[in-house]
Amino acid sequence: MEPDCNELTGYLQKGKLTQLPSKRKKKLLALVWLAEHIPADRIFSEKEFNELLNQLHTFQDPATLRRELYDYFLINRSPYGKEYHLNPKRPTLEELLEKHCGNTDSKKTAETLYEKDGKSSIINDSDRNPEDAEDFRNRIHAEALKRVQAIRPEITSVIDRYPTEAYFQQIWDYPGAWYTIVAIPEDVKSKEALIDMIVRDTLKGSQNK
Repeated sequence: MEPDCNELTGYLQKGKLTQLPSKRKKKLLALVWLAEHIPADRIFSEKEFNELLNQLHTFQDPATLRRELYDYFLINRSPYGKEYHLNPKRPTLEELLEKHCGNTDSKKTAETLYEKDGKSSIINDSDRNPEDAEDFRNRIHAEALKRVQAIRPEITSVIDRYPTEAYFQQIWDYPGAWYTIVAIPEDVKSKEALIDMIVRDTLKGSQNK
């Protein structure tokens, strides 16, 4: 689903965003509109990305727009925010509206994964849900166990140094609320790196028995 510019009447003037809407639906429309104007094949420095955003809005707040685009998985950024690029696996407008505005007849299950900085995550707008985190953690363990058993078929469980609680992250949602995501532990670079770590720890642990 493409953003309908008619929905942004009052927020666009001469091809520029004049205000970031406070209502969730219109804000998502505006952010997806911004994302559509970001070249897909380019990596920007922070300065270059600010310059691009300044060409697309008039209220002189590129920092807020950067944060919003990142928090909704529309862009990726390098550690410490030195580089920015369009997220090739960004959610569609329909997915964002469904997730954040309930804009669907049938809610998708937690199997829907988003990618941010290479981290697979599941949006969970409600309170922290241990069952969601445990299910996500178990699926990571299942993938790791397959690799372990290719080397040591007799092993039936894996070793994970991270407790279930580590599979939660808190994300700031403008203009003033926090929401929880179920995701791989924050200090792990990627899902693949986490699985490799679990495989190594499990094999090492079996050797020490």
